[in-house]
Amino acid sequence: MVELSDHVVGEFGHRGDSLLVDEFLSLIERHHPTDGPGVDRSVVEAYAATLDERGVSQLDGDVILERVESKRTDSGTWVDDDAIYDIGDGRVSTFPAAWHDRLGGSTDVVAFVEFLTDREASIGQGGAGAGVPEELLLDVVAVVGGLDREDAKAKLEELRRSGPLAEDADQHPNARVRLEE
Repeated sequence: MVELSDHVVGEFGHRGDSLLVDEFLSLIERHHPTDGPGVDRSVVEAYAATLDERGVSQLDGDVILERVESKRTDSGTWVDDDAIYDIGDGRVSTFPAAWHDRLGGSTDVVAFVEFLTDREASIGQGGAGAGVPEELLLDVVAVVGGLDREDAKAKLEELRRSGPLAEDADQHPNARVRLEE
């Protein structure tokens, strides 16, 4: 039997009908205790069943599982923002296995920016210019690195003030983060 996180279930309730499949999985990855990268499919199934049992969302658990399955890919590299990655051993993630292999457990935000900048052309939507979309960066640091998202944001802000990270003076809410030149 899977012991569910009350925090995750509560977040499902707050999101209601606006809960997207990638948010569903990301919430589980960030807040459910795990012993490795990604989330075991049995855990995903248990949370989906909870949507129905506890009535925390208008979404049907079976619909969520169908959407997870339809977005699932076994690609080891980034496909797009909407993919769910099969990372082996019956586990799935919102990020490719290679990202977990390279950065799993790291809380070095600069290392994440360097790594993701090498993949910049194909990842995320954000403001104009070079760099990594801030929201994607924070999600990757939280999911792959295991750092609380708010702590990741605080580290990012400090690294912007003191260097070596910069963000263009862009009014876009998802401005890009890059290494200082």
